[in-house]
Amino acid sequence: MRRVLLFAALALCSCVTGGTAREHMRVAENDVAQARKQRADQCAPRELAAAEANLRFAELELSQGNGSGADEHAGSAQNAARAAVARSQQCGAVSVLIRDTGKPAKVAMKDSDGDGVPDVDDYCPDLPGPAENHGCPFSGDRDRDGVTDDIDRCPDQAGPKENFGCPLPDRDHDGVADVDDRCPDEPGPKENFGCPRKQTLIIVRKDRIELKQQIHFAQNKDVILKGSHKVLKQVARALKDAPGVMVRIEGHTDNVGSSDHNLKLSQRRADAVKEFLVRQGVLRSRMVAQGFGPTRPIAPNTNRAGRAANRRVEFRILEPPPPPARPPGRTVPPARTAPPAEIAVPGGEPPEPTDSSKAPGSGL
Repeated sequence: MRRVLLFAALALCSCVTGGTAREHMRVAENDVAQARKQRADQCAPRELAAAEANLRFAELELSQGNGSGADEHAGSAQNAARAAVARSQQCGAVSVLIRDTGKPAKVAMKDSDGDGVPDVDDYCPDLPGPAENHGCPFSGDRDRDGVTDDIDRCPDQAGPKENFGCPLPDRDHDGVADVDDRCPDEPGPKENFGCPRKQTLIIVRKDRIELKQQIHFAQNKDVILKGSHKVLKQVARALKDAPGVMVRIEGHTDNVGSSDHNLKLSQRRADAVKEFLVRQGVLRSRMVAQGFGPTRPIAPNTNRAGRAANRRVEFRILEPPPPPARPPGRTVPPARTAPPAEIAVPGGEPPEPTDSSKAPGSGL
């Protein structure tokens, strides 16, 4: 009988202890919840972890009928949770926005740069930036190629991400990267896989455009004869197919007449060809016109055939302009450029007249 009474007393004691433990656990759970609201996981992570661990241990003790052990862990959890609450009260200053609306006051975390990311989570609290970048601004992108300047090896030249923001090599400057260009040394349009179009009056080669007929001017003038319009239109088409190419239009003469007169006339003829190509849609900024007069003959001027050959117009491909100056302290690999080449356009006028009919003082 005494043994039965003893077990009953122990059971009653254990039940009371379990109830006390549960009450203590509820208090600790409330403190843990408060600590989490105050971001104790950042400002008091050790105390918060201790409180949560002791709560789990208390649950385990209760499940095994050990109310005394559960109450001991609940007490430890409560102490740790209160410490976490105390330490997390200053976890990032808070500002209280009180409005006279009859509603409870709102409490907001401090956000110094106003970017919507609280200072406690903001890696750059004084510089606005998106949440996906931890509140820091993304680096600039001067060339707008989608690769930010901090990782762009060519920040002033647009290029794909797979080439670290640098443009892919394009030897013939036709706007089609060598990797996709079926004719990497001959300029051609993208729709023709970087190869030149087949023309009836010209042939596009690596270093020149060959004409199947000459360009003719009026005698001793800079007027392009109508019969040469068709070949020049095909030249314009070839230049428009290679938008990255810049050219110098050169005018040349024979040595008949004064050098000064021939030099000025060759310049006017080069300018006339340039203006014709502009009217055909070639950008003026891609062309430079220059007259050389009789200073660069390609044949002897001692006979009619040689003088006719020297009266010509040539197109030479120029090196592309250098990229804009980069800020100091950045090392950017130089852009790959193609070696200089030329597009030669043999030119002239109708067959040379007899000496008696030729205009005096003219080499053209």
